[in-house]
Amino acid sequence: MNTEPKLSLKIRVLIGIIAIPSLILAAMIISMFINQTEGEISYFEVIYSLVGVFAMYVALTGKKFF
Repeated sequence: MNTEPKLSLKIRVLIGIIAIPSLILAAMIISMFINQTEGEISYFEVIYSLVGVFAMYVALTGKKFF
C-alpha cells in the first residue's frame, strides 16, 4: 500500500500555476533546438526550465521531496 503523505490539493494547484512560466520557457528552448534558430541560451534559462518541469511533476503527483 502507498502510505506516503501527499501535498494538499490547494498547494499542488498553487505549485502548478507558479510553474507555468518556466514550462513556457522550456517549450521555447525546445522549439529553438528543433528549428535550429541561432540564439544564446544561458545556463540560468536551462536550470529555470528544469525546475519548472520538476515543479509540475510535484504538482501532478503530490509527492513530498523535502
